Amino acid sequence: NRGPFDLPEAESELTAGYHTEYSGMHFGFFYLAEYLNMFIVAAVASTIFWGGWMPLHITGWEGFNTSMDYIPGFVWFFGKTFFVVFLLMWIKWTFPRLRIDQILRLEWKYLVPISMVNLLFMVLIVIFGLHF
Repeated sequence: NRGPFDLPEAESELTAGYHTEYSGMHFGFFYLAEYLNMFIVAAVASTIFWGGWMPLHITGWEGFNTSMDYIPGFVWFFGKTFFVVFLLMWIKWTFPRLRIDQILRLEWKYLVPISMVNLLFMVLIVIFGLHF
């Protein structure tokens, strides 16, 4: 539920949308769960797309690569995870909230046709046995 796609929060255009019915610890747990979810998604994304705990190596720079091997894996993992968290928060703070009609137009005009083309492409790859 991160911006710019956070329509449930904008439902009543009050302070926090449906969160206004809660106060105290319940309200705090909603935000804790939201940021914990963001951290878990960032940890999974950094593991899958950024190499997780593996150090940064640049081809041809042997001295640099050797010095990067001395940094522990958990430092690399948390550094990459916090970088992804930074990117997620930057996107939320940069882009305005989309209206319902804008999200529906995005979905029906672009995302559904792209997903259908992707599905057709994958079916053709499986049928013809193509391997890349």
